[in-house]
Amino acid sequence: MTIASRCDRSLTLRPDWMGLLRGAARRLGLLAFVGGALALAAGRAGAISSPASVDTLRPPPDARLYLTWHAPFGQPGASDQIIAACGDTTSKDTLYMCFDPGRDVDHFQSFTATVYFWAPAGDSLDPHWNFGEGRDFKRLQVQFAPDSVAGADPAWPTSAFAAAGYTTSVASGKLRMLAAGPAGAGWPLKAGRPYVAARILVPRPATRGRACDHPVCIEWASALLGMGIDELPEVHSGQRFASWNSKGGKVCAPLRAFAAPPPWHPKRPMPPGWEKH
Repeated sequence: MTIASRCDRSLTLRPDWMGLLRGAARRLGLLAFVGGALALAAGRAGAISSPASVDTLRPPPDARLYLTWHAPFGQPGASDQIIAACGDTTSKDTLYMCFDPGRDVDHFQSFTATVYFWAPAGDSLDPHWNFGEGRDFKRLQVQFAPDSVAGADPAWPTSAFAAAGYTTSVASGKLRMLAAGPAGAGWPLKAGRPYVAARILVPRPATRGRACDHPVCIEWASALLGMGIDELPEVHSGQRFASWNSKGGKVCAPLRAFAAPPPWHPKRPMPPGWEKH
C-alpha cells in the first residue's frame, strides 16, 4: 500500500466534526480529497449546515513531536540518524512519528502533519526522493496509528478517515497527512507519554551512486492535534529532525539552527531620563 487512505462507510460525522475536518484539511492542502469523504458522511447524516472553521490554538507548553528511526522515541534502538545500505530495494527503513499531547485529553479527535525531505543546503533533491505527485505516490508508505508497536500506544482506534499526499520541488519533497476518527470515539491520552501517530516506510535506492552519496534531512515541520471539537493546537516543538546517510546528522544542522529560538539576552536598563511614564 503506497498510501494510507480509508473511510468507514458505517460511521457518520457530526456537523461540528465536519467543520473541524475541513479546517484541518484546508491547512494541509487536502481539501479536495477530504471533500469526498465528507460528502459521503453528510449523505448518510442528512442535510446539515457547516459551522465556521475552527481557529488554531496555542499548544500546551509541554506538547512535543518526535521523529525517530527504527523505534518510537524513548525506546531501545531509536535514533535521529540512519546510514542506509543501498542496492536492496526489498528493504525499507522505518521512521516513527510520535507525539506527547502535553496535557490529558479526554477524546483525541484528529491528527494532521507536514513532513519535508530536504536536500543538503544549496543542492537539489535526488530523483530517488520523487515518489510521485498527489495521493497516488509510489514506493513511500504511510501507516497511520499502527498497533502492536513495542513501548508506545497508537493515538486512536481505527480511523474513519485517513489520507496522505506527496509533492516535490527542486530542493525538497513534502508529505502531507491527515487522519480523523468519528466524533466522541477518540481514545483518552495522558500528558507525558509518547503516542504513535504514524510510521513512514522509506525505500532505499536501487544502486549506489548520487542517491546514496547525497544525504537528506527529514523534518517534521508541524502537527495539528485535534484535542476536542473546538481545540486544534499546532505543535512545532520537540525532536523533529532525522537524517539519512549523513555522518553525525550534519545535513540537518542548518535546519536545526534556523528552527532554534533566538538566544536570550538580559534586558539592558534604560538610560537616565528615558524611563517610560
